[in-house]
Amino acid sequence: MININYSYLLKGLYEAERLLKDFSDETVVPGYAFNVLNPLGLLYRPVVDEYYLENGGEKPVWPEGKPFAVCLTHDVDEVSLVTLKQSFRAKLLQLATNKSAYDKLKISLGFASALIKAYGRRNQRDPLHCYETWLNIEKKTGARSTFFFWPGLSSVSQRHVSDCLYELHDPIVFDNQKCSIAEMIQEIDYRGWEIGLHPSWYSVNDINELKRQKESLENVTGHEIVSVRQHYLHYDIRTTPKIHTTAGFKYDSTLGFNDNIGFRFGTCYPWNLHDLESNEALSILEIPLIIQDTAMLGSVKGMSLDEDTSFQYIVQISESVEKVGGIITLLWHPNYIIRPEWWNLYLRILQYLKSKNAWFGSVQEVGAWWQTQKMI
Repeated sequence: MININYSYLLKGLYEAERLLKDFSDETVVPGYAFNVLNPLGLLYRPVVDEYYLENGGEKPVWPEGKPFAVCLTHDVDEVSLVTLKQSFRAKLLQLATNKSAYDKLKISLGFASALIKAYGRRNQRDPLHCYETWLNIEKKTGARSTFFFWPGLSSVSQRHVSDCLYELHDPIVFDNQKCSIAEMIQEIDYRGWEIGLHPSWYSVNDINELKRQKESLENVTGHEIVSVRQHYLHYDIRTTPKIHTTAGFKYDSTLGFNDNIGFRFGTCYPWNLHDLESNEALSILEIPLIIQDTAMLGSVKGMSLDEDTSFQYIVQISESVEKVGGIITLLWHPNYIIRPEWWNLYLRILQYLKSKNAWFGSVQEVGAWWQTQKMI
């Protein structure tokens, strides 16, 4: 028998209890080993949903009678591979955020070589300038995804070394047309893909910072931004849900792992997040992140899997999701299109999930549909 209080789990109380005692804005979110389900061997099972169905609950109903849903997402951390502006910003940020004199010297010495490398590539087609490729392959699958874009450095008041480096006015080539990143965002939005916010590190507990960054992206799209995913999955379960709600977001899709895959809260169903301070349910709906590319394929912090082994995990997790009629949310970073095994795996996943007759939706589409169901 599983000795877990599922209401307690979904409210985030287990996670709050297991945070590091010195957890602060500077602390990286603890990995899967801190999760209450991990010692029980339950990370790869949606145990909350299984319990719900075993006790008389009904499976969710998806459009066209599809057995389960797929939510495709992309965190746009890097728009260009190497540019003069990006190299310059990176070095300035490293200098500003590093207090060690020795490290500052090393950074300064590497400055010139980085700029020379970027200058040498100035007339070459940037390999990351292929966002239309993502749209075209998803369109063929019958899918539209959510692109979580950074709001631009100029909208960020306090910067962290892990923050993104592009400005929305930076140039890019999209569909063989030279334009700004902002203009590309507008075109992606116009074609029916969702634009979500990928805010800065310190926005996690700063309502003013988050509102300003949300407004920056809304000024580009010309409409409300309703979905958010924190950069690096940097998130504080005690405060961030209330911050997101107050900022006006309807959907979040942050709550997954950087170093593993599976069901961080034991569910692949969306649920309303909780304000632990007031002990009240919030209006914001969590679309749980189940599988991240870097968590599977990454060698620094991830599982270091190869393409074929990763695909076996995809099959296992998707079968678990299908059994309970839930959602498998995927995060694939656009900058990894230059790594053949990562891109090939994404193509295999799309083909496989399409063959399983899944319904594909963006974060907003999944959230809006879920809120029409009786189980909410």
